[in-house]
Amino acid sequence: MRSPLDFLVTPKHKKYNSTTQIGDVEFTKAVSIENAKDVSKEGVVLAVPYNYNGAIEVGDEVLLHHNIFRDYYDQSGDFKHSRAHIYDGMYHCIEEEIFLFRKGSEWVPNMDYCIVEPILEDTISLLDKGALAHTGKIYLSNTHQSKEPIGFTPESEYEIEIDGKFYYRMKDSDICLYERFEL
Repeated sequence: MRSPLDFLVTPKHKKYNSTTQIGDVEFTKAVSIENAKDVSKEGVVLAVPYNYNGAIEVGDEVLLHHNIFRDYYDQSGDFKHSRAHIYDGMYHCIEEEIFLFRKGSEWVPNMDYCIVEPILEDTISLLDKGALAHTGKIYLSNTHQSKEPIGFTPESEYEIEIDGKFYYRMKDSDICLYERFEL
């Protein structure tokens, strides 16, 4: 089965992340259908669109928008699957809802998305914990150099977990302080 415009994906694991690893111990945590952070963002591509000529292929792991797999309760209190649900663990999504895809062991940003590593410690300011606001280092990008310190616009970052570590997902256009390199 293929779609003319959409990717077909399935969750890589469960739809809701109910376990967390702290050191060598795995804990089961309470999850909420209402909390977007509890929804899995990891999927596997089952089919690519007919008109797609990009690098994403069937079987690739992808990190995608949290609303693809997210269930909810409507205003009457009735349980509903996401708008992307087709049937039996199969979902559809457009290319813009796929942020990263894995080629071999490497993650590759899709389209104009980039992944920024937050700067967690600042020895110059009075902050002693947490991430510095609106700053980070490029982790993955098709446009910017890796490890490049950058500044980004407010409210453009979205927390995403990649291989057990937290990063920010944003668009390349949200980065406002940087040095570009020529491809």
